[in-house]
Amino acid sequence: MEKKPLQPETERLKHILIKAYQRGELSANMTTKDMIRELAHQLKPIFKRNNHK
Repeated sequence: MEKKPLQPETERLKHILIKAYQRGELSANMTTKDMIRELAHQLKPIFKRNNHK
């Protein structure tokens, strides 16, 4: 079965989530609230772009 290439937005979302997970694993001081706030900040441009299509 051949894999379909991911759309740029999907690929970017995947990388943001992987980075956030890794940062959470490495940082004992990061709270869930901090992680969600950072994710929301990084994801905002992706969702804004999709709403304007």
